Amino acid sequence: MGCPRDSDMQQDALGGARATNEWTGLQRGDLIFWTGHVAIARDAETMIHANAHHMATVIENTRAAVARIKAAGSEIVAIKRL
Repeated sequence: MGCPRDSDMQQDALGGARATNEWTGLQRGDLIFWTGHVAIARDAETMIHANAHHMATVIENTRAAVARIKAAGSEIVAIKRL
């Protein structure tokens, strides 16, 4: 299966939807979407993503990242499981 380039197209094309309030039950490989951004769950507590906050691709605590991104004005719009 191919993977589209942009995060909005990835959100539409990949995986099955989960409730956006279920981000605390993430499994390795789950995709977490914000408008214009996507992260990949590494496990139940960490994710990997490229971001402007660190200006790098990082492994980050999911709870901390979700809180920081929310404080900057962006809510999770979808969580998908492949």
